[in-house]
Amino acid sequence: MSTLYQIAAPDQDHLDPRGQDGSLFTTMDVEQVALRIKRDGLALGLRLPDDLRDALAEFGTTTPVKPWGASEGMPLEAVAGGRLPTGEPVAVAETVDLDRCEAVRRITHDPKLLLLGKRVLGFNPQGIEASLRWSFPTNLPPTQHKDIDLASRWHYDVIGKNSVSLFFYILKGDDDLDGAHATILGSHRRKKVSMLFRPSTTISEAELMSYYGPGQVVVATGEPGDGFAEDPNTFHRAMQPISSARLVLLIRYT
Repeated sequence: MSTLYQIAAPDQDHLDPRGQDGSLFTTMDVEQVALRIKRDGLALGLRLPDDLRDALAEFGTTTPVKPWGASEGMPLEAVAGGRLPTGEPVAVAETVDLDRCEAVRRITHDPKLLLLGKRVLGFNPQGIEASLRWSFPTNLPPTQHKDIDLASRWHYDVIGKNSVSLFFYILKGDDDLDGAHATILGSHRRKKVSMLFRPSTTISEAELMSYYGPGQVVVATGEPGDGFAEDPNTFHRAMQPISSARLVLLIRYT
């Protein structure tokens, strides 16, 4: 995640963001979405305007990317096959220079999204982080893929402060599960003590299913432009792409 902006001084926390009527998300009921995030840890049904989705798709396909762990950016074509030029597998890469993308600024500063952040956090967001992120099929067995893509393991995020995450699918292939996002409903509010005091926040699927049950797992597939909001304290994971890459915009308010 790359920090793009700092907003809202603490003495502005009593004010709601202005300009709600000018929001890009005209049909979104902020109060209902915030309620679902607080209750379930997940709220589906967000949708980007087509023009902004198209702008992000163009930016993401024409701008260099930086694979996780790499020291510098490189052309997307160099890694789109799930391999670095050296032959090493690469699972995830982030678009560089995201602060040049006006579409990202319009979305992250949308008054309804800022209000959603306030309703979930309890205060006006003090900062915004965003990344435009590719996930690639590596053709590795799941156990090996998870070694280079830690986000594909079940985990919860330790941010160090309150936060809320939003995801928007920008590009996808033919398979709905490639690079999709899975969440365990209610797991932000209900964890065993043993889940909190261990060296890592990653936990095996078997242990999670034993405790929460498979009926609590929701996989957000989605078409380009579809989005959802999540409490990052839920257990969640990215699905391993098998046949095609996916491009996702990730926003976090803190």
